[in-house]
Amino acid sequence: MALPELITATTHLLGVLPLQIPNPDPVQPPGTQGVETILAWLKWIGFAVVAGAIIVGGIGIAVALRRGEAGDALPKILWPMAGAIVIGGGIGMVSALMGG
Repeated sequence: MALPELITATTHLLGVLPLQIPNPDPVQPPGTQGVETILAWLKWIGFAVVAGAIIVGGIGIAVALRRGEAGDALPKILWPMAGAIVIGGGIGMVSALMGG
């Protein structure tokens, strides 16, 4: 087989092959409804912890501002906010990756 024929055959195979691979939708197995409840609880606990951390960070900023050290206290509130973004977007990111 000559090189141009090999390239043509390989290109054709690569063009047809992905169409034959199935991509089924994710289906929850029977009897695993409790997993959704656990995920909901974990998300709620995560948001409660983040809210508490933001409040404590705000208090720390107020105290540090009074002392003139507000720059050191700012990350105490920024990191919990980043955590809230990750928690809130986590399900969306996983759903996007799963094609849901």
